[in-house]
Amino acid sequence: MKIALICIYSALTIFIFSCNRKNKKIEVLPFDTIKVVMWDILNAEEFNNILIIKDSTLKKTKSNLKLYQQVFFIHHLSKEQFYYSYQFYEQHPDQFKVLMDSVSTYGSRQRETSNK
Repeated sequence: MKIALICIYSALTIFIFSCNRKNKKIEVLPFDTIKVVMWDILNAEEFNNILIIKDSTLKKTKSNLKLYQQVFFIHHLSKEQFYYSYQFYEQHPDQFKVLMDSVSTYGSRQRETSNK
């Protein structure tokens, strides 16, 4: 009986805390942060494409998701934070264009410094 009560209490506690997390407002990532994250996501996709060419048994979407999770972990982000911010910038075309141009410029600078 005690074990059953402990299990029910634990389940309710987990449920309550998981509900509270969803109610937190997600904020749009700052421009410089999302720029770097998007660059890393693009690199992860390219890396995944190279892996798939070498090993045709890999599932593209499954391995892409694993790489995305690693990028989010490195930048201390959640998937929800990134996609919320991405949708925000996508809904504001003027800012989205600046963001994409900035990602391109950032990538060019990264390639130049890695070649030196």
